[in-house]
Amino acid sequence: MDYKSYKNHSDIVSTLEIRRENLVEILQLYVLLSNIDKLTFMKYDFQYNNFAYSFTVDGHDIIEDDLSFTQNRYAIILKDRDIIFGKIVFNKRIWYRKIIKDLLKKANLNLRRIFEIEKDLVYQNTSLNIFVVSDKSTLKFANKLQSNLEILLHANIKVIEDIEKIKKTLYLKNAKNIIVYAVQDEKLINETRHIIEEFNEFVIVIGPNDHALSLTCGKLLIENYVCIETFSPELIKNMVINTKYKLLNKNKLNNKIIALSGISGGVGTTTIAMNTADLLAINNPNKNILYVDLSTSKAISNLFLSQNPVPSTSIIDLVNSNEFNIKKNLSRGLVKIRENFYSITGIQKHIDIDILTQETFAKKIVEYLLKASEYFNYIVIDIGRADASALKSTIYDIANELWIITEMSLPDTSKLKTFYALLKRAGLKDKINFIMNRIDSLNEISLSDFKAIMNISKDDEAEHYRIPNDYKTLGKCWNYCELASQIAKTSIFIKELNNILIDKRYIKKTIEVKNNKKGFLSFLTNEEGK
Repeated sequence: MDYKSYKNHSDIVSTLEIRRENLVEILQLYVLLSNIDKLTFMKYDFQYNNFAYSFTVDGHDIIEDDLSFTQNRYAIILKDRDIIFGKIVFNKRIWYRKIIKDLLKKANLNLRRIFEIEKDLVYQNTSLNIFVVSDKSTLKFANKLQSNLEILLHANIKVIEDIEKIKKTLYLKNAKNIIVYAVQDEKLINETRHIIEEFNEFVIVIGPNDHALSLTCGKLLIENYVCIETFSPELIKNMVINTKYKLLNKNKLNNKIIALSGISGGVGTTTIAMNTADLLAINNPNKNILYVDLSTSKAISNLFLSQNPVPSTSIIDLVNSNEFNIKKNLSRGLVKIRENFYSITGIQKHIDIDILTQETFAKKIVEYLLKASEYFNYIVIDIGRADASALKSTIYDIANELWIITEMSLPDTSKLKTFYALLKRAGLKDKINFIMNRIDSLNEISLSDFKAIMNISKDDEAEHYRIPNDYKTLGKCWNYCELASQIAKTSIFIKELNNILIDKRYIKKTIEVKNNKKGFLSFLTNEEGK
């Protein structure tokens, strides 16, 4: 960023703070002149179509956590024409005088200016690589689109004819990219479909109202097909802004988000997730660890981590608070286990499943986790049974690693084959680790049957780890709701989990351990593994 753009950004931020201070002063004066005790300002969240708690004021002080006032019966919506900025909530009926009405007008005017400033900041902070792919027939259009988008978005925009030249950029771990195809027909898309199928980013196609082109986009799961008759640069800009959460499929920080998902219920996902998080915290005392229970069934991690059978809050309350603040979040579903180890309580009521799986709520969870990743070095997410729901697909995207927990049984192996194909199709292959749990169980199928079902090629080789059955240890732990990492540190189960974390360099090797990692292909072809 050059000096001029930095100065402009600084000026915008400074002006925004002044406007926010002015709003507080206007509302404090409103309280004094209206003869009410205090009022709460609820800011309107455009993305989620609801009101989020912002702050409470009386005549003299600002109160940042007085949520009790949000339920009062008297409220005034603050808006300008069709744009809603927020509302004020208070506890008494107000007798309106001219000065009161003038204060409301001032509040609305101030909120309008805050709205415009925040909109400018969103555009400035949307740092993306945008590639406009065109052929010779659409090159003129592509160059004009580039000029328009450079004005509308703070982004690096390039017009290219050969997408092969940017493959390395597309596959960079921390890159956030958009590909915009400007085409006359489906030919160019078909020629480069292998790249669209491999990389997991945001694709927009601009072209004629053509049936064949529409079908091609549908086959490639391209949701954003813009007909040239309805095209406008502002439409593309809005697509970028409104779908920016989809582009966060790679955590931009060095911190790790590890998501664990079981190919079916009962394969040990929660047990592995909880003990993994605890081992990370034990072995990394100078790093912060967060365990998140995102299972879509009634959570049980609270029994093991905080010994709390009936928690009063859960991830629903935490995410709906619309902010990441350690101190405040401790009363809304965040639990401090130890100095460097925190957990987020999962849902406790079956009726919460509907809320948890809503697409808008999934977006909120992602935003919360990305904010949390700035504080926590490792975030371990238990997302329960594997499926392609909106919530879980979004978590697959933002995670740095995806651990698929399975057993080598016939039903689980069949499910694993189907689910692995789906993840590869979504461009997530490089994130995947297979954790084969209870490898010496009675229902284990033979290696030859496993190979025949999975039909893994050399190109599909994925990292793979194996954990033996340790029922003697884990059965006792489950009976008393204890973590094996705490009461059975020398058990087979914990030794193998340690091996995995050492191999990944998440913890340091403190004792001599046997590394059990093998490439997935070598596991399938190594008969000694049985």
